[in-house]
Amino acid sequence: MTEWLIETVDLTKVYGDGAEIRALDGVSMQVGHGELVTVMGPSGSGKSTLLNLIGALDQPTSGRVIVNGHDLAALDDVDAFRAETVGFIFQLHNLLPTLTARENLEVPMMGHLESAERRIRSEELLRLVDLGDRMDHLPNQLSGGQRQRVAVARALANRPPLVLADEPTGSLDTQAGRSLMGLLKDLNATQGTTFLVVTHDLAVARQTSRVLVMEDGRIVREDHIGSPLEEDLKMWRHSELGERILEADGGTDTGLSLTKSQRAALQELLRSAEESR
Repeated sequence: MTEWLIETVDLTKVYGDGAEIRALDGVSMQVGHGELVTVMGPSGSGKSTLLNLIGALDQPTSGRVIVNGHDLAALDDVDAFRAETVGFIFQLHNLLPTLTARENLEVPMMGHLESAERRIRSEELLRLVDLGDRMDHLPNQLSGGQRQRVAVARALANRPPLVLADEPTGSLDTQAGRSLMGLLKDLNATQGTTFLVVTHDLAVARQTSRVLVMEDGRIVREDHIGSPLEEDLKMWRHSELGERILEADGGTDTGLSLTKSQRAALQELLRSAEESR
């Protein structure tokens, strides 16, 4: 087993023949076997581009992507790599509307398992995601959360070591999103599957073990998830108010009525949040 399940080295992706758009700008990162990691950042920061390159859905302009010991630039069969090594979960579930939940799961297994084995595996996975009573339902007969659970089960169909999830809770309400993230956590713990999740939602990120924060095509920060209080302090530390409190000694007005000792105590608390990353 390789040390890292995912490793990128000085990864860049440039779009456009005229005015260049650098979607990724020298990204180097690692994800270990069995981790549950999120990638956060504003729209256009390069999150989805990074996921697409790791999943061999696109090719980098320069740099290297190594997944489960495979240098993606040297792959002989990209389709086989994707089928065996990487599962995908998208914001919109992308289920085939004319196939039942069970049949949707069988599609990625075609060419890998015989018909009877596909049926057994698909039923096993649907029970795993608490949809054992919805196997013969079409997607339009399922709720949004149930459809996304089918998508999760489909991503696991060929037992990949890695699942890439691009805004998997983005189309769900709060309760369904929380339930889906609970499912991913359970699968990570019980199946050992590694998940790399792109999200805008801080509540989603807090349910993972590590957060990579992106801006302008670069990873600018890495946070290890701690207690809810620690995470609130980290968020406050990187807010405009947090920055103003830390800079207050230089004459910056915080907008708060604080004594010198209160300001010093807040500064110490915010700095401790920075150090705990």
